[in-house]
Amino acid sequence: MRLLPQQISAAMALAGLTQDELAVLAGIARPTLNKILNDEAVAKEDTMRRIRSALEQKGVEFIGNIGVQWAQHQVRTLAGVEGLKTFFDDVRYIAKQNPEEQIAICGFDEDYFEAKLGEYLDYHRKEMTNYGNVRMQCLIEENDSNVGASDYCQYKWQPKENFSSVPFYIYGDRAAIIVTSAPEAPLILLIQNQSIAGAYRRQFAAMWAAAKEPVITRE
Repeated sequence: MRLLPQQISAAMALAGLTQDELAVLAGIARPTLNKILNDEAVAKEDTMRRIRSALEQKGVEFIGNIGVQWAQHQVRTLAGVEGLKTFFDDVRYIAKQNPEEQIAICGFDEDYFEAKLGEYLDYHRKEMTNYGNVRMQCLIEENDSNVGASDYCQYKWQPKENFSSVPFYIYGDRAAIIVTSAPEAPLILLIQNQSIAGAYRRQFAAMWAAAKEPVITRE
């Protein structure tokens, strides 16, 4: 769904955001946002996704073609490549806001996400590296040598029999379950709940303690 300028303005008012604040949150130029709000320019899909993601992170929910309201639930479903980009936008937002809080990932396959996201994943990794203080741990399949985010992420191997094609991703007060085999894959179930995130963190800690240090051979 493409947002109308009136929807964006209403969402900004609901969230109490100025144009300057929304531009910073969305990572776009203030003049660009002003032109979009005044209907003087048609936003690119990536720009609109950033705006939408920034407003949803502030608790706003978009309804149909014209409405906005405070989000009534703590569960969001994101589908396809655009949904995956929205998810990673949210990861960066939380990582930047809470740099000391560990990000925990289980069952991740870098090859899969590189194939899905291409240059966007390069951008994501560069941004995460630039933050300089991201704390991330990732459990990957034993003998997997793709550690593409090693500039800011510590990897460990888990046995092949324990590896799942349904990875989970814990960051801040969020738990994301990513289904890579669904017809609309990837399909992300994003749950914003401190208790659920905490339970997954405890599960991850036990798995991490039992995992192996990877042996990566460079050619």
